[in-house]
Amino acid sequence: MQRIIRSSAFLFIASLVLVLVTSACSQAAAPAAAPDTQPAAAESQPAAAPAEAAAQGGEAPMLAEMVANGELPPLEERLPVDPLVLDPVEGIGVYGGTMRFGVVETNLWNFTCLRTSGLFRYNQENSEVTADMAKSFEFSDDLKTLRIQLRQGQKWSDGTPFTVDDIMFRWEDVANNPDLSPAGPGGFWSPGGEPAVFKKISDTELEITFAVPYPVVVDLMGRSWFSADPQFMLPKQYLQKWHLKYNPDAEAVAKEENFETWMDAFRAHAYPSNNFEVGRPVLNAWMPEQITSDRAVAVRNPYFYQVDTAGNQLPYIDRIDVAITGNKEVQILKASSGELDLEAWYLSLSEMPVLQQNKEQGNYDVRMAQSLRTSEFALMPNRTVQDAVLRDLFNNKDFRVALSLGIDRDAINDAVFFGLAKPFPAIPLPANSYFQPEWAEEYIQHDPDQANQLLDGLGLTERDSDGFRLRSDGGGRINLLVEIGSQEGPKMQICELVKAHWEQIGIEATCKETEGSLYTQRNLGNELVVATWHLDRAGLFGRADPLWFGFTSPSQQRWAVQWATWFTTNGAEGEEPPAEIKDLKALFEDFQRTLPGTPGFNELGAQYYAYFANELPMIGTVGLGPVPMLVSNRLHNVPAEDIWWGSDTNFYAPYLPAQWYIQE
Repeated sequence: MQRIIRSSAFLFIASLVLVLVTSACSQAAAPAAAPDTQPAAAESQPAAAPAEAAAQGGEAPMLAEMVANGELPPLEERLPVDPLVLDPVEGIGVYGGTMRFGVVETNLWNFTCLRTSGLFRYNQENSEVTADMAKSFEFSDDLKTLRIQLRQGQKWSDGTPFTVDDIMFRWEDVANNPDLSPAGPGGFWSPGGEPAVFKKISDTELEITFAVPYPVVVDLMGRSWFSADPQFMLPKQYLQKWHLKYNPDAEAVAKEENFETWMDAFRAHAYPSNNFEVGRPVLNAWMPEQITSDRAVAVRNPYFYQVDTAGNQLPYIDRIDVAITGNKEVQILKASSGELDLEAWYLSLSEMPVLQQNKEQGNYDVRMAQSLRTSEFALMPNRTVQDAVLRDLFNNKDFRVALSLGIDRDAINDAVFFGLAKPFPAIPLPANSYFQPEWAEEYIQHDPDQANQLLDGLGLTERDSDGFRLRSDGGGRINLLVEIGSQEGPKMQICELVKAHWEQIGIEATCKETEGSLYTQRNLGNELVVATWHLDRAGLFGRADPLWFGFTSPSQQRWAVQWATWFTTNGAEGEEPPAEIKDLKALFEDFQRTLPGTPGFNELGAQYYAYFANELPMIGTVGLGPVPMLVSNRLHNVPAEDIWWGSDTNFYAPYLPAQWYIQE
């Protein structure tokens, strides 16, 4: 379905989309604020209000019936003493109904993101962290110790208490257990070269101490997945049956379930396939009820910790029924025919004609979120590439600038995004407090004349009969193999346009799609020439998991993989980077140790990302575009204004799915 839209189609879609995006998409220089309906951080709520509201509130009829039958304790015994109070977007909802959802992949990752609740969550713009399942959090004055307060009386979906013990269990008996986690908890949890120390203060208070100031830990956990089960806590009472430390017969239990070792059995239940195991306790709004090869159903969690402003326990919706379609075209067909209540994950602007044509018949609305990606397709020339001629070119700033100036971003924007996105460099979001407005204009104008001058100045003056520039070693044309490892979005379409633009400056390119695991393998083997990806990690989460904006993960660092390998192996592997890159990495570590919004944070952030704006290690194309979101007219309380969309916020978390309700 990805194709270049001709002028007539462009006018058709632009007219349809313009009305939708006028209010939803703001200019990049002045990004939209988070919705004013977003609840305040938990620690700012009056202490007595939540408990009073809960005592006066109601519950779903299906749960009330279970209470009446003696199958559940009463509501006041199921809620925390201080539940999180949500202020619904449209108003108090109604209980009941089944939400219709769909996923393409059998791993249910999309559905996992929808259901996940963490200790923390991000706002819409990925610029602020809010307490969610946690009641509150604070740092010590030296920023080395984080104290997290849990909600008193919160429970897992089976009614067992959720306490600090579940966090300590995951940390001590899993992440730091050499049998279960041979590599340990990971480098992120060892800043300054020393592992973090987790300490239980009480059932509801956890203290984490680091060797160095480390406020960036909250940036990581703001993406709900990283402060949720199973990444940060595990249901200890349920899982200790399969753990040898707690059950001497764990090996026998594993054999009975056809596992080879107790470790295999434990991992299977702690980290179940699809993150969906019927009967395993969860902390989410909906818990697994049934799964087949083409369908998964989750039912409300009777112990969920959130209530509305009237004290009614959330979620409003009884069940979510998920069709596993296995095919993107089938998924979009189901959505556009009105068979799904929400879809955004698999949609792009190219689907707008079919979405608009079927709105009335499908009984849905199409809203526009703004992408959290500053570039939907970024080019990453490999600075450690094996080809010596290309390595010299890629490490020359003039060559990178020439490639950038050779791209007609306005043409890409018109052809692929109907003029509704924004030409943008490979830099973070303007919502960041350290952002410098001049960065947004660096080297993104289309200037083939200047690009040609720069290339000529590098001595690349020899051309073949077709006008392509020749290599300095006599090896024929300069040909840049541009590999695409993620088929998400219109990447091949953009690549082909870039290829055509580069031909005008004498540079030949080849666009090639590579399967994801092979792409990662080629990257780690330093075999990619020009890597590509979309640029998320552009907000606050980028400090914790920077990927291509940092050097913490060789599998994700695509413009200098050998340098990243050298850093992460302490020089045992990879290639030693130049001094400027060592200084850059040290600067990033200093940046991670500052509190967001402070003068030090802004100063260090501006220094660090100035490198990406001025030196162009990555070349951005077009980003910050509108993302279509299909919302059924029977689904209510889904935010509609000033909305953003991206993986860095876990997609759905800022939309507060527990407040959604079904009403025909």
